[in-house]
Amino acid sequence: IKANSLFKSSGINAEYGSQPCNKNFLEWSSVQAEIGSRNKEIHCPRCPSKICLADTATLVHCEMKMSRYKVDAPEEEVVTKFWMLTSLMAFENIGVSHLVDNIKFLSCADCEVGPIGWHDINDKTKFYIAAERVRYSGNN
Repeated sequence: IKANSLFKSSGINAEYGSQPCNKNFLEWSSVQAEIGSRNKEIHCPRCPSKICLADTATLVHCEMKMSRYKVDAPEEEVVTKFWMLTSLMAFENIGVSHLVDNIKFLSCADCEVGPIGWHDINDKTKFYIAAERVRYSGNN
């Protein structure tokens, strides 16, 4: 499944963290989390928008082939670590793409960078955010 055509060109190839913000954000490499653990506050990789609050998602292992969202990344990559939320209402800020093969890809609703996650419409209780494609609040 390719998500490139589902997002505006201004968001899909944006550099990770390209817009300055005054908040203390952590990258995935600085976050210590194991499968089954709960999340820190999750933010957009580009702008300071809050994707979800702390303790609203669980880290899970599953595989999804996702289109790139950084200029220097491969066209597609298999992402294996995701924060799983059980309701669309658990998000503070999220954009949803058009349907492609029963999958809706997720993006930042403010700056439209994505894909940062996905949702299979056949399972209304699982929404996935790629752990390596977002930033984290260093304050919780």
